[in-house]
Amino acid sequence: MCGRFITTGTWAEYRKYMSILPPEVDGRNGPEPNYNTAPTSTLEIVTSHDGGIGIEPVKWGLVPHWSKDTKVRMMINARGETVAEKPFFRTAFEYGRCLIPATGYYEWLVLDKKTKEKQPYLIHLPGDAPTFEPFAFAGIMSRNKNLDTVTFAIVTLAATDNIAHIHDRMPVILKGGTLEAWMNPETGRADALDLLQDNRGTDLVYYPVSHEVGSVKNKGPELISEI
Repeated sequence: MCGRFITTGTWAEYRKYMSILPPEVDGRNGPEPNYNTAPTSTLEIVTSHDGGIGIEPVKWGLVPHWSKDTKVRMMINARGETVAEKPFFRTAFEYGRCLIPATGYYEWLVLDKKTKEKQPYLIHLPGDAPTFEPFAFAGIMSRNKNLDTVTFAIVTLAATDNIAHIHDRMPVILKGGTLEAWMNPETGRADALDLLQDNRGTDLVYYPVSHEVGSVKNKGPELISEI
């Protein structure tokens, strides 16, 4: 799964990876740096709306478009193996594919099952801190007119061998050449599922970080310091 991540690059830096973005985003402020983005946060993501690619604020924690209950359990992740089939996700997968800018994410390695001792790691693409190599998670979003909400979830798959010992799931980081097809509403369900497999999982590296990342109150750059 993916429950915490960092966003440390500028839109100009992200556009080098997401060439589908229009050039004018280079002069746009943000995204706001956050070294401990947590569920329920509202952040700027890349969406496809009204026939064009744009940037808009969206809340992390997907609520399906058909829900009329504010108490419905939001979902922060969607399993890539079943995202096209489950009623909770399938409409968002077909019509609401999106991209979530990031530069790394946190995962916790269980050191002792009895004591539940865990060690947090920052997982990222190779590069120098704090930006590393900017990328985007594959996401799905939902516009719920009943509740007046716009929300998203991050798509996950089984972790690649290089990081599976830390956690058995990983967020999907799409390769740059697949982004246009991912965001194209005319890309069919089967083809979109295939795009999920063309990811950067095997390129990921990691290092241990402080337990301070466990508190959502902590958001400073010291969180990504290697220990």
